[in-house]
Amino acid sequence: MDIILKVGFKKEDYEKKEKEIGKEHLSEIEKFISLRIMDSFWIEHLENMEYLREAVKLRAYGQRDPLVEYKSEGHKMFKKLLSVTESAIANTILRISLKEAPLPTQTITSQPVFQIKKSKIGRNDPCPCGSGKKYKKCCWPKYG
Repeated sequence: MDIILKVGFKKEDYEKKEKEIGKEHLSEIEKFISLRIMDSFWIEHLENMEYLREAVKLRAYGQRDPLVEYKSEGHKMFKKLLSVTESAIANTILRISLKEAPLPTQTITSQPVFQIKKSKIGRNDPCPCGSGKKYKKCCWPKYG
């Protein structure tokens, strides 16, 4: 609630969404959304800090202490990260709506999981079973 009020939305907007979705569902949605948004923005922030490290090295030529510059720029970037994260969380929570998921038309057992074409798969190709490993480390010992 604090984040929603801080961003500029009204308490009534949140209460309306809470009645629409349900209190239990909304709390689960809030947790999921918060973690996903924080994770994605944190990864981006770490990448930006790497770029900042490289950029600060050049400021030493301008007679500025690179460590002081890195700390001050990093602090500004972290404050911006917090504000952007809070606004993204609030906007996403208030824009979300639940829909019924369509039922699957086919059962999982009716479809083959994968098919191995022995003549076209190389040992160093990705395994067709979808494990993400190389063929020689996954299914080659079984089928090769």
